Amino acid sequence: MKILYVPNEWGTARQSGMRRAFATLVDRGLIEDVKIYSLLWRIRQGEGVGAARGLLEAAKAFAPDLILMQHLGGTGLNDDFFSELRAVGKHRMIYHEGDPYSRWKHRLPSEAKSAGRHSDVVFTVGKDVFRSNFLRAGSRDVRWCSSVFDPGRFGKANALTTSHRDFDVVMIANKSQARTPFTGHPNSRQREELVRRLAHAFGPKFAIYGNGWTGPSAQGPVDYSKQDVAIHSGWISTNWDHYAGEASYFSDRLPTTLATGSVHVTTLHPGFDAIFQNSEPFIQFGRSPKDVVRCVENLLSTRTTEDFIRGAIEGRKFADRHFRQDDQLVTMLNFDQILIDPTQASAAWDTNSRLLMEV
Repeated sequence: MKILYVPNEWGTARQSGMRRAFATLVDRGLIEDVKIYSLLWRIRQGEGVGAARGLLEAAKAFAPDLILMQHLGGTGLNDDFFSELRAVGKHRMIYHEGDPYSRWKHRLPSEAKSAGRHSDVVFTVGKDVFRSNFLRAGSRDVRWCSSVFDPGRFGKANALTTSHRDFDVVMIANKSQARTPFTGHPNSRQREELVRRLAHAFGPKFAIYGNGWTGPSAQGPVDYSKQDVAIHSGWISTNWDHYAGEASYFSDRLPTTLATGSVHVTTLHPGFDAIFQNSEPFIQFGRSPKDVVRCVENLLSTRTTEDFIRGAIEGRKFADRHFRQDDQLVTMLNFDQILIDPTQASAAWDTNSRLLMEV
């Protein structure tokens, strides 16, 4: 199998987890070859419409069996482009949208709608509105896949047994500010309420990391690759999700936090009872910001240091079993038949640090 991969990346950021996983699959002979065409990166480098034409030329020259495209908002692609892309070969096409979109306030980009209409399958991170967005736009097969963590970047820190933490409770979240009126993410007010309640309840033992926050608890932004330091500065991590009512949705903050190693308290979504079975030692949920604070207070009053360490270790194991980015890649590629043996792929992970860097 030959795969053309169109990643969601721009600037200096790279989808290192996906690139590493593809390299491993090629090196182990589980797929024949991969070509990476970083469309959004090329567009933001100034290639403009030439970048889209280059993607068509790459597909024609490489003749892939399958094209995997991610998060195409901002690329300007439309139905005519995808019709032409499908016409250059006999490949199947997967569209993966890992970003959340509501129906009215923060709408699915037109490029994502077009990509979904022309793809054989669409993967998205929610089972309710997120899925319906694609079905209304004309997608035929829309499936759920969770947000995931990059195992090459997270899950390797060894700070879990540290007996001292500067804080009881930490939270990593940006204070949402819409660029234009009525277009921002929902549930921002509940997130701000949670921060206020945590600051009131725990004072100097609470830390909030991220952009936009002020006050004694504010620690400023934290680099994405250094989240483990912030998470391990407290015994419990918390969050309040945007899109709090979306079934089976959570951002990559949740799997990243569990993989890093933390007891976590966050928003309860419909469908979580099936996803997080027997997870009480390392993750708990609240129906409101007030409920989250009560849960944190109960954990701090009933658990010992050893309990928190054991919970963090169990959470890391759970994330590794269920939320690895490389495992999810294999699931997507196998969407209609088993082309890659998941057991062989799983055995190959973490044995090869090479990155495929073609763009």
